[in-house]
Amino acid sequence: MRFPKYGNYSLDISGNVLEVFATGAWNLKTTEFFIEEMHDLIGSFNGEPWAALMDGRRWVLSTIECQTRLADSIKVNIEHGLTRSAYVLDSGMVKRAQLERTHPSRARDFKGKNYEREYFRKYFEALNWLHKEGFSPIANT
Repeated sequence: MRFPKYGNYSLDISGNVLEVFATGAWNLKTTEFFIEEMHDLIGSFNGEPWAALMDGRRWVLSTIECQTRLADSIKVNIEHGLTRSAYVLDSGMVKRAQLERTHPSRARDFKGKNYEREYFRKYFEALNWLHKEGFSPIANT
């Protein structure tokens, strides 16, 4: 199996959820583009609580530098209202181990007492958990 030279992503805001679809092997350039675009988008939450739903089943992995940048970015997101993250992954533990390296609780200065993350194997399980936590991609009217 051959993977593209660089990873890819798509971002979309639906309701009070930022949906992320990650594919391929990420390098630092991809990660930095992703972070910049994501931080531009989260301003639309206007400081209100929001959740992230990340589908990483087609994501391949990333470098240590990427993980460090993502960890810093997640802390910024938490400062701007991120309270729940749901990660959809396949059954392997390598991706989860890499994502755990981005968890802000590893940092001594982490004060995000209201932030939680969970891992799921099925997309709808992640959606159900977020819904129970008060987050939905269906906008309230």
